[in-house]
Amino acid sequence: MDNTTENTGTCVQVRAGIPYIAYYSNAGLKFAYWDSSGWVVDTLDSVTSIHNGNPSLVFDQQGYPHIAYFRGTPRYSYLTATGWQREEIDTDSSGDYISLCLDSASIPHVAYNSEWHDVLRSMLKYGFRDSTGWHVEPIDSFGGADCVLRFDNLGRPGIAHCAFWSESALYFSYRDDEGWVKDTILIDDATQCFLVLDDAGKPHISYHWEYSGDYNLRCADHVCDTWRIDVVDPGTDKCGLDNCIAYDHQGMFHISYHCPETSQLRYAHGNFGNWHVEIVDAVGTWNCSSSIALDDTGHAYIAYCDQDENGALYLASQEELTGINESGNRVLQAQEGCRLFSSGLELLCFLGDDRHQIRDISGRLKASNPEVLGSGVYFISISKGTHPRLFKIVLTR
Repeated sequence: MDNTTENTGTCVQVRAGIPYIAYYSNAGLKFAYWDSSGWVVDTLDSVTSIHNGNPSLVFDQQGYPHIAYFRGTPRYSYLTATGWQREEIDTDSSGDYISLCLDSASIPHVAYNSEWHDVLRSMLKYGFRDSTGWHVEPIDSFGGADCVLRFDNLGRPGIAHCAFWSESALYFSYRDDEGWVKDTILIDDATQCFLVLDDAGKPHISYHWEYSGDYNLRCADHVCDTWRIDVVDPGTDKCGLDNCIAYDHQGMFHISYHCPETSQLRYAHGNFGNWHVEIVDAVGTWNCSSSIALDDTGHAYIAYCDQDENGALYLASQEELTGINESGNRVLQAQEGCRLFSSGLELLCFLGDDRHQIRDISGRLKASNPEVLGSGVYFISISKGTHPRLFKIVLTR
């Protein structure tokens, strides 16, 4: 999608089969959409830049996009018939993690963190805008990392959030008739959570869990007034970072997430106790920043960044974009032959210590570690001294 700038932090939405993505780059906050002939990209705010959290993108009933994002303070941009409008939500240095929702009257509401003590401790804030402006209140003096805001079927706000950005408590805060109530789901070892509500308005929270050498993608849901925990993807390789969960109204959940130690973007789909995991792409070891959305038929769209390509932004989809013209770097060297390998380790032994690049059949640069590649056909360019060599290889597993 975008390899002109370094990118991180994504939020994808799909309307009428058209994907829209808000994302941070070193050129500012960008907004992109597919118009059947190619990607249209607008820079909405050149002052903001890449950082830890994601922007938050939603659409109103008229189809206009609304985006909450971080620019030193929390900001809000929305499109009208006269163009993009921009507002500051709060003058406090906050909003690194921010989540936006529109209620049934299209009034914007946000949840975000505020670094009120130091970089290791923050509070959770909640705000909404009416005709007089933004109204903000602190609702938790300890929490706010990776906060995600949603409204249930009765119009009541609920927020999933963590106490800290790494190995911390996991909370679900919601508002009832008497005020805000805070449920502690886990007292520690959770981070990077995301929230979705099912058709009954019940919360489901994906998160990364770390404890004593185990690094899992897990999901918590609320059943009969208790929280139950499910392991979606178990492992010892830090799987589950940058996770994002969606619900398809057929009782199925869809989660995109990053496994940095194996340089993989993965996708899990299913429900409690029954999950199927796929490897979507080989990516870098940092700042994958995945987000997921579903179209009306339940097809998944995942936006993510690839550190191996200097933060290039990609969209992986289960539904073809009509008229898409994928471009890649053309290989100009003369091919020396085709070789067959039965494992990534066998290919790694063949490459040895020589510098190399691995590209797929479209010319796209892949991960430099052959052990994370899936089965397929690749081109490998090997640089040894002044004699570069090119091989076409078939990898089977």
